[in-house]
Amino acid sequence: MTWTGWRVLVACLLAALGSSATSILYTNAAAHQAEQRWCGIVATLDDAYQQTPPQTPAGKRIADSIAELRREFGCS
Repeated sequence: MTWTGWRVLVACLLAALGSSATSILYTNAAAHQAEQRWCGIVATLDDAYQQTPPQTPAGKRIADSIAELRREFGCS
């Protein structure tokens, strides 16, 4: 392969890597933003369950799941 051919190949690989990195960063930012949209309802439910803890096993599982979601989403 000629010198020009190698330069074209390297340029294409760098463009593909740059495009992939940009796509990954955008996807992560969009996912974080989508999670933050849920913070209001998740925090409200978690606060309500902490003030008045559920009595049934199903209610306790729901409360635990809501608390876990709040931690995972990083809601305050």
